Amino acid sequence: MLEAPYHAARHCPECASRLSNVQGVDACPECDWVDTDRSTTPPA
Repeated sequence: MLEAPYHAARHCPECASRLSNVQGVDACPECDWVDTDRSTTPPA
């Protein structure tokens, strides 16, 4: 039987809160930081 993958929790570099993943983009619910380096927006 396959095991579910485990992904370690990432923390916000600004306030150290646990990040939420919204549509593949990490964001901090506490300080509104967004990981722009991992953006899924294709180049124009």
